[in-house]
Amino acid sequence: MNDDVNIYELIEKEVLSFSEVSRFPDASLTENIQAALGRDSINPGIRVSTDDDLMTIQLDLIVYYGVNIPQLCYDIQAKVRKNIEEQTGIEIKAVNITVVGIDAKE
Repeated sequence: MNDDVNIYELIEKEVLSFSEVSRFPDASLTENIQAALGRDSINPGIRVSTDDDLMTIQLDLIVYYGVNIPQLCYDIQAKVRKNIEEQTGIEIKAVNITVVGIDAKE
């Protein structure tokens, strides 16, 4: 298994462990075209970049209505940073989160 895939899977698992997170956003038209051309995006809501051996993680999330968004984002940042650093040994520079939508709980 590719290390990048492993990191994406670890991040996705950590984020979705929060019951307040509904899902990641759907792929955009551009991402769908790239996937059709064989350049697939593992998860359109997770972007990872490295600079000087430091990793920056950008997360786009859809959360459930009524959650405390600032506290949720803080908790996700802390958990993702801690667990990814422990499991991969890669130092995390930042975990940036954008809440791009809100879903109603069923």
